[in-house]
Amino acid sequence: MFGLILSLLFSSGQVENPDTHLRLTQARIILKDKKFGLPNDVGEIGHGNIAINKHGNRYMVYNPGQTIIFIPLYYFANLISSNDVDAYYNAAFIVSFLNFIIHALCAFFLFKIALLLGADYRQSLLVSLFFGLTSYSFVFAQSTYEHHFEMFFILASTFISLKRNYRYSSFLSALILSFGLIFRSTSIIAFPGLLFLQKDTISRMKFIFGIIPGILFVLFYNYFRFGSFFESGYSLAWSLAHSNNFDFWSLHRLPEGLFGLIFSPGKGILFFSISILISFYFIKPFWKNHRLISVSALIIVASYLCVFSLNFAWHGSIWSFGPRYILPIIPFLYFPIIYFYKQRVAYFLLFLTFLLQIELLSVNYKRDVLKEYIAYKGLSDVSYVMSIDKEPHYVQAKQFAEILPKNIGKLYNYFPNSPWKRETRTASNLDVLNSSIEKNSINFWWIRNLHYKFTIVRLLISFIFLIFTLFGSFLLFRYAKHLFR
Repeated sequence: MFGLILSLLFSSGQVENPDTHLRLTQARIILKDKKFGLPNDVGEIGHGNIAINKHGNRYMVYNPGQTIIFIPLYYFANLISSNDVDAYYNAAFIVSFLNFIIHALCAFFLFKIALLLGADYRQSLLVSLFFGLTSYSFVFAQSTYEHHFEMFFILASTFISLKRNYRYSSFLSALILSFGLIFRSTSIIAFPGLLFLQKDTISRMKFIFGIIPGILFVLFYNYFRFGSFFESGYSLAWSLAHSNNFDFWSLHRLPEGLFGLIFSPGKGILFFSISILISFYFIKPFWKNHRLISVSALIIVASYLCVFSLNFAWHGSIWSFGPRYILPIIPFLYFPIIYFYKQRVAYFLLFLTFLLQIELLSVNYKRDVLKEYIAYKGLSDVSYVMSIDKEPHYVQAKQFAEILPKNIGKLYNYFPNSPWKRETRTASNLDVLNSSIEKNSINFWWIRNLHYKFTIVRLLISFIFLIFTLFGSFLLFRYAKHLFR
């Protein structure tokens, strides 16, 4: 219920990025043409997400997990749509709700982990709510990237590892992490930290054995596309997009990347998830009483930060919101809140930081980037994210003041009247910035949909969603009031 309510209140109603569009288009091609791979007219080489093998076949570089999830959703969209165009945009509309559900499931696992660590019911709920309503994960769930799936499997693996009374916990924990590899190969970064969490040598051996299916899947998936077990496609894609001598990983980026992921105004986790500072206040008692999980979490956090700091795109590009690559570490940073015993202070800070996150959600984050891109005829990613003027709360408040009056007037739909093939619009960048529904509607689906011409099916679905949201919100309020009396 919590996940559905979050999703129905705060989803944007549209797919925000070309990465998800490419995965959704792959699902469409699988259903319509019964083929895996991309034709020549789909995707843009310059985005660095398409690789070409030695036979000239084009594939997206991403692992297939999210596409697998999209196939039944697209099939349902086909059933309720009268043509291919409506089917695609209805599928994209449905997909926009998905990540909030996954985010809420992560909040549930955080609650269960807190109970395993000895927290009482109320403290466990508090940890879960701080993560669920005030973290970067909550904000980023409005985007449609696959990082939430990665976080979900790592957190589920952690939960199973902590269930010491279960005979097969180590093997099952690693098997769950194996499923994470189907979505993102970078899930393997959490392996050392989770291995450390196992209780003895036998458990560690079981854990190592359990990760093998996921590793084999990734290796054979690579071989299927590119004829090599160790070619994921990323190096091929970025060489095509930039140059054959592209510097993909480098130690000299480590200081800049670490600083940027933690402290930069445009990408620093401390700006996008301010409530982490509350958690940091309770690190000392948490470290003292839970040394094993503390060291495990430290290994996972340090591993993600260091690995992605070496990457040329440690920031995930200025066209994505916040430090998306390190999303899986976010739940681990909220563990210490189980020692926040001053209830009234906790509820006040929970409410305050929740309001700050709602501000971040209220405007399409790409609007400011597009505005700067037009003004300066191009942008430097690093310069943009390091500028103090790009602190997200300041940027989003400024953009909200600009778009609010426009929501009273008429806005226009500049998406092509065809299923997605490339990142194109039917108007100029300036028109998109100034008068598009995409960039100027308040960034919640139930407001954005008011600017579109409704089909009967979409109107009916929207009405059902809103009724469910109101009823579910009422039930949740009553339940929460009972719990926290």
